[in-house]
Amino acid sequence: MNRFATFAIVTATTLAACAPAEDDSSAGEAQGSTGAAPAAAAVGHLPTEAERTAILAAVQGIFDALATGDGEILREIMHPDVLMHSVERDADGARSSSTSTRDELIARLEGSEQVLTERMWDAEVRVSGDLAMVWTPYDFYVGDDLSHCGADALLLTRNDDESWKIIALSWTRLQPPTCELHPDGPPG
Repeated sequence: MNRFATFAIVTATTLAACAPAEDDSSAGEAQGSTGAAPAAAAVGHLPTEAERTAILAAVQGIFDALATGDGEILREIMHPDVLMHSVERDADGARSSSTSTRDELIARLEGSEQVLTERMWDAEVRVSGDLAMVWTPYDFYVGDDLSHCGADALLLTRNDDESWKIIALSWTRLQPPTCELHPDGPPG
């Protein structure tokens, strides 16, 4: 397992365990002299509006790259060693999973003759320092045809210039008719 895979597992576990306890005796120390808790701690690591916008722009970059066939976008927003993993269950109930690299994704993307459309909605975003997590449902079309849907789960780190880079991306692949579709209907 590479260091980013280990990081992703540890991070996911740590974020879940970091919810503030109901009776946290150290809370007064973290509040400082004003008695006000830090904003992130008070709301469960919710991002500022500027952070949320920047984080979701990085995620949207994946979808923009798919739609335009532009691998350079992925090179810019994804770490070279990004961990990507998909999980699916076929109609017979058999589970399967696959992993891929950024370069493999770029090769598939640049070799596609069809327009690939992936859309997210109702994204949940959490931030702790320079680490962000996004969970969002999505639907995926190849040309005009619904291919699959599911949920994307991403980990991102903040760069020195305050932009965000994707370090891990996992997703489920559900097949129609079990798909939850974008509230705006099919892409048009």
